[in-house]
Amino acid sequence: MRLNLTKEVISEYQTLRIPNSRPIFVVEVHAHINGSISPETLQQLVERKKEKKPHLAQFIIPKRKLDVIDDFFPIFNFIYQLTDDEESIGYITESVIHDFKKDGVKYLELRTTPRNDKNGMTKESYVCVVTSVIQKFSYSEHGIIVKLILSVDRRNTLEEAMETVNLAIRYKNRGIVGVDLCGDTSKGHIDNVKPAFIKAKEHGLKVTLHFGEVEANIPEHASMLTIPPDRLGHATHLDPESRDFIYAKYIPIEMCMTSNLLCNTVKNYQEHHIQDFLSLNYPCCICTDDKGVFFSDLSNEYVIAASTFSLSPKILFELSFQSIDYIFGCDDIKIQLRKIWHDWYESYKFEAI
Repeated sequence: MRLNLTKEVISEYQTLRIPNSRPIFVVEVHAHINGSISPETLQQLVERKKEKKPHLAQFIIPKRKLDVIDDFFPIFNFIYQLTDDEESIGYITESVIHDFKKDGVKYLELRTTPRNDKNGMTKESYVCVVTSVIQKFSYSEHGIIVKLILSVDRRNTLEEAMETVNLAIRYKNRGIVGVDLCGDTSKGHIDNVKPAFIKAKEHGLKVTLHFGEVEANIPEHASMLTIPPDRLGHATHLDPESRDFIYAKYIPIEMCMTSNLLCNTVKNYQEHHIQDFLSLNYPCCICTDDKGVFFSDLSNEYVIAASTFSLSPKILFELSFQSIDYIFGCDDIKIQLRKIWHDWYESYKFEAI
């Protein structure tokens, strides 16, 4: 079966499941907290905020393919107004984690850009709230391991970027495992904030970068790769030199198929660049990016990949299992996850499928 890739209303695909209705354990390493809020949780936030901010009552996430990726970022102007205090940040973080857990995610790396607000929330208090929530979750009690990546916005000054990295360093012992470069692809430049990422690496943090989302950012690639990154987000548009470097260094790619389609950085699922990496058995992780905004859970992303490229349940399992190698969590966590996956594999006897 092939999916119709140009449909505007993608919620029709939410009922899809893994072939043969088998459950599957999955790893999520590219998920922005504010973009992963479910419509139900957003509506609850609207109810809380609409008395003071009545204009938010009209907020609706567009269920359509965007014209260009730039149309995606204004959506967050509304979401940030709904999450402008520490209580809301804690609430959405816990809600997002529970949503991923329900979808079969056993290891989750959330990412977020620290924010301050006139209500008294500082970037540090923002980070404290998020880390306090993720620390409440343990595999033994909740069936999910959660870590955090702090994001540097491309629009940031070096001073702002350093502030984020310093927070990541300060709270490493509270579940922060890396830093990310994200934001509007038409703003800023890696060289403006690059020293912050180099400092993060020097202090033992991992680095992931939104990379090659649009062709206009290709001139930045050479500078980005000298950091060097531990993973890359999207890698949709690669120049030959960058491709050769990435392949030689075996840098894992975070693949977000529905995100790329709806932001119009790829034409359709069939032409998505993930197929090039799958054909080479290259390290890649299937991810959601912003499951709340794009209405596609991680299990659905696996279904889309399976349906589009005729992947068997065993291959889906292997993709999920291999993702463990690319997490930013420590080796002990990788060993724990591999055992969980192995035990699950044996229980379903995939060799018979």
